[in-house]
Amino acid sequence: MYHVLYIFIFLILSPILKIKVIRKGYDFSFKERFVLYKDNLENCIWIHCASVGELNTAKPIFNFLKDKGFNIVITVSSPRGKKYAKKTYPDAVIRELPFDFVFSVRRFLRVYKPQALIILEEELWYNLVRITSLEIPVFLFNGRISQKSFGFYKFFKKFYKKILQSFKLIACRSKEDEERFKYICSECNTIFCGDLKYISSLDEKDIQITFPDKKLIVAGSTYKKEEEILLKALKNLPDYILVLAPRHIERVKETKQLIEKFRLKYELFSKTKNVDKNTKVYLIDTLGVLSSTYKYADVAFIGGTIEDIGGHNPLEALLKEVPVIVGKNHYKIKPILEDFKEFVYIVEDENDILKSIKEIEKKEFSFNIKEKVEKIKNCYENILKNYLL
Repeated sequence: MYHVLYIFIFLILSPILKIKVIRKGYDFSFKERFVLYKDNLENCIWIHCASVGELNTAKPIFNFLKDKGFNIVITVSSPRGKKYAKKTYPDAVIRELPFDFVFSVRRFLRVYKPQALIILEEELWYNLVRITSLEIPVFLFNGRISQKSFGFYKFFKKFYKKILQSFKLIACRSKEDEERFKYICSECNTIFCGDLKYISSLDEKDIQITFPDKKLIVAGSTYKKEEEILLKALKNLPDYILVLAPRHIERVKETKQLIEKFRLKYELFSKTKNVDKNTKVYLIDTLGVLSSTYKYADVAFIGGTIEDIGGHNPLEALLKEVPVIVGKNHYKIKPILEDFKEFVYIVEDENDILKSIKEIEKKEFSFNIKEKVEKIKNCYENILKNYLL
């Protein structure tokens, strides 16, 4: 049934996809998706990351395997992910994920002959997992089932049970996620390791920016509604500069127009690393920069939490001992926020943001997370040692 449905959807969507590729100039290759190429890579591990977030999460796994002498092939699901992967992992082979046809997956396995497949987080393609598991061990790292998608998993329980049974091991990011996996498939092999983002968020480029002697709010992975609220709040914060990093880099032009509407002086990261004393907004218009800016922050705002997205990675800020402000829609990052609840402020609008900042200014924070990070690191490394070395 799945195969028939997948072919049907593919036939409907592929012409639309072709038009989008031509119109928007996406780096998307049907040749790669059907694995119509030859390559040669010995002693290889296959890592699959759906998007930029998973590519960042995979860094400690990539580094560990590379240090042990493995070659790595990374597959991605989006043009944006492909571009970012090539920039972030110059030592890896970057490919687009094969279409979920049996012949495409089998051909990929014949081309690269990987020793194992490691999937990050929640990319559960039926043939990708089932067919690959017949030849090599398949692992799910930082495994998660969000509260929002759990109902979908339960509705298609029999289907997802078959996929989960095929994993050699599912290393979960939280106890709650492990319970959800067990509910869908009681016999699947799971372990609670913790969130890989705790480790990957420590691994960053050393980007130097000079700011004037003012306090900084770093707002990461933001959406239009959130930017409007932050800019309203900024009008009442004369001693602060807002470092603004939109979630989607293609929105930079729109964000610039929004800042201009508020009549605030702004500068672009791509234009200067020395921020002027009269600047109110420093706009990050380059991928891969956000995490480095948190080290300068007095407070951070985590995007996708006022907009109903579920929240983006707060660890890049928290691991640098920066208190965070989030909206009420933080269900995707709830386990992390609960770990750091004394450093988290929940808001609805600009007035709440102003109140939270006043509270943060009065409070002294004491972070102690080295032990937690080391524990998570050891858990994932022990899995790799036990199964692959």
